[in-house]
Amino acid sequence: MHNFSELDILKIAISMEEDGEKFYRKMYEDAQTDTEKQQIFLALANEEKNHAVFFNNIYQEMLQKTNHKEYELFDNDTIEMIKSLVSGLVLPEEDHLNKKQDFKELINNMVEQEYRSIKFYSSLLENTKNDNVTIFLHHVIREEEQHVIKLKEMLYYNKTSVSIEEHIYFVENILNGMQDWVRVIDLEDNIIYANETMKEELGYYLVGRKCFDVIGRKAPCDDCVSRQAAKIRGSVQKEEKINGKIFSVMSSPLKNLNGEIQAVIEVLRDVTQSKLMEEQIKAQNKRFSDDLKIARKMQCGLLPKEMSTDKITFTYTYKPCEAIGGDFFDVFEIDRTHIGVYIADVSGHGVPASMLTMFLRQTIRKDIISPAQVLEHLYKKYNESDFGTEIYITMFYAVIDIQNKKIKYANAGHNTLPILFNNEDMKHLNASGFPISNWVEEADYKEYEMNFNNRDRLLLLTDGITDICSPSGQRYDMRYIEENIMNNKDKNIEEIKNIVIKDTYNFIYGEKLENNKIYDDITLLLLELYE
Repeated sequence: MHNFSELDILKIAISMEEDGEKFYRKMYEDAQTDTEKQQIFLALANEEKNHAVFFNNIYQEMLQKTNHKEYELFDNDTIEMIKSLVSGLVLPEEDHLNKKQDFKELINNMVEQEYRSIKFYSSLLENTKNDNVTIFLHHVIREEEQHVIKLKEMLYYNKTSVSIEEHIYFVENILNGMQDWVRVIDLEDNIIYANETMKEELGYYLVGRKCFDVIGRKAPCDDCVSRQAAKIRGSVQKEEKINGKIFSVMSSPLKNLNGEIQAVIEVLRDVTQSKLMEEQIKAQNKRFSDDLKIARKMQCGLLPKEMSTDKITFTYTYKPCEAIGGDFFDVFEIDRTHIGVYIADVSGHGVPASMLTMFLRQTIRKDIISPAQVLEHLYKKYNESDFGTEIYITMFYAVIDIQNKKIKYANAGHNTLPILFNNEDMKHLNASGFPISNWVEEADYKEYEMNFNNRDRLLLLTDGITDICSPSGQRYDMRYIEENIMNNKDKNIEEIKNIVIKDTYNFIYGEKLENNKIYDDITLLLLELYE
């Protein structure tokens, strides 16, 4: 179809419309005893004839303007073949129309045939590359659409002949049925039409008045959209406040048959309620955002501060992906010789996860020096609460004996294993255990012990770091962290922490560190034991 010329399309259209006229005239002759059907078929035949004449006039005009020998037109045999393929789509079956049908059924069948005709010409339009063909097909489709309107008018008035006044009344009823205000404004700002909905609201004396006068203005608006629409020959939209209500105003140019702009049609939709709802949602979101800021401040305020002992020091990075997060950690003194430390990751993010971190902080036993017993107590208390099966906590818990230089630890499903390192060596604190959850009634935790000598360092982190990915999909796994540790083991813990965090951001964003969008909570805690 993309090789059809404008003359080819016109020949097909003329031939189809002529066949349509012949078809309906035959139906007219066959319906001799049914006057109502005769009227319908005669009206349809005349419409098809008018369409054929319209397309033939364009065809003759094109023949005069164009040297048609520049391209090969379809011959009559080809035209007949095309018609035979599509006539079943465009014209109804004769036997179907001869069946006994009332006026409404017959007209509705005709409308369906027009829909099929529009679909056929639209398919030609979609497959053509020629600008002139596109213009002519738009003419064809517009004519068929007008045919649909005339058939619908027959149904509306229940008769085959519709006057100009009745046609205008039909169109006005469509506009008056709209809840939106509709008005037409000429190029001198005069209202030349307003629908009933607008008149009921602003009064029935609208036509003949200036468009700005009816909304309480003495002069045209500085940002008059009707003038803008006429100037740019396109649609323009703005919001306007009228009688205490907010309207969305859409202005579009109204052109005559020569394409000249004669007026502007405006549709005004009352958006007061939606704007009010929008403002309420914004206010609610602001309150929620303010509450989250307070919650974040409170959550950050619970993070560990400096300790009274000078035997141990620590530094950390805490970056929740939302305002508040599900990662949590703490470093605290159990007694004069024991330091407790843990890092936890609650499933999910945001408010639900952060609430569980509060439960964790309030429930954890800070007077027990056995990590396994602490986790077992936490598991028991968790199961006494009704948190559901969807959420859980993974946690690594350790107790550092700063006098005997030992570290005891246990693991509740925390899969990002801590790293114990110094200037000579590096090892993972391997341990396994069941997450804090209510999946089973009881959970036993195994306790491990290792040396923790002076200048040893302990790195704890969550999977928010090890699960990040580069743009190519590569994961930032533990080997990157291990390389950063060993390559910078001579640096202090603050420097090592910053190197690791910067490397993770470089991994995701290259050198564009100002892009701080992350998709999981990132938490890193680094401790060092002194003499």
